Amino acid sequence: MKMYANKRIQTAFTLLYPVIILWLLSIGHSLNSWLIPAIVTLLFCFLWGNLRYLFFSNMLMWFIAVPAWWIIESGKEGQGAAIFSASLPFIVLAFVVIVLLPEILIVAIRNKIVKKFR
Repeated sequence: MKMYANKRIQTAFTLLYPVIILWLLSIGHSLNSWLIPAIVTLLFCFLWGNLRYLFFSNMLMWFIAVPAWWIIESGKEGQGAAIFSASLPFIVLAFVVIVLLPEILIVAIRNKIVKKFR
């Protein structure tokens, strides 16, 4: 239980999530599955101490990922960067519905259960 109260450990989890998720998604073509990134995300849901760490970690991931993906796509030939920019609102909406809302529910429910048994 000290893990959830220790700000250094929670900050480490918060900073580690974007790095691990971006690395997993960058090697996604060799994984051939969404199962491993989903399991890692679920694991981090149980490691975050509260919703503030969850939101900060996800915002940090987006602030790193969007410029990185745009730079990668603009370096390739074709209209990849333009398509990415045009698709970004739909990508964000899908992320909120498919990833962020379940993360919020898992962390909130875990916090209520932990608080109940303290």
